[in-house]
Amino acid sequence: MTGALHHLASAHIDATAPPLSGYLIASTDRHISVRVTDGTWTLNRADVLDLTEREVAAAQGICEGRPVFVRVRNGATADFTQRRRIELTERPPTIPQDYSPARGDDELAALTEVWARGLELTPNPGVAGATMTCVQTRSLRGSDDGIAADSLD
Repeated sequence: MTGALHHLASAHIDATAPPLSGYLIASTDRHISVRVTDGTWTLNRADVLDLTEREVAAAQGICEGRPVFVRVRNGATADFTQRRRIELTERPPTIPQDYSPARGDDELAALTEVWARGLELTPNPGVAGATMTCVQTRSLRGSDDGIAADSLD
């Protein structure tokens, strides 16, 4: 594991972002690993500006490792890993891909906004932008069927 915590580099700490708060779970001459709620950051030691211990009372939850604050230099590269539950299926485990917006989505949104303005509808969903459609049919025998649909788009 690790020995004493040391300031790793001299830097203007006031000019950096707030420190990463987590649990130091591994430390070598080249890398450190800090577990946070969503996963584990593995950082090059050269990219770490400052590593200080947090008070145990300030640490939330019980986790292996020591509670620490880590300040990282601007432009640092880090690996982030997440724990995932694997359920066996007939195909190998995969992580879903983050898809970019479909081609034409921006154009369709712009046309929808022009259309809504022409009808004096608020284009913002949920802020008086709800629309409602009602359809009613009557048959010769007196049945009265109706359907209603609403939309926040």
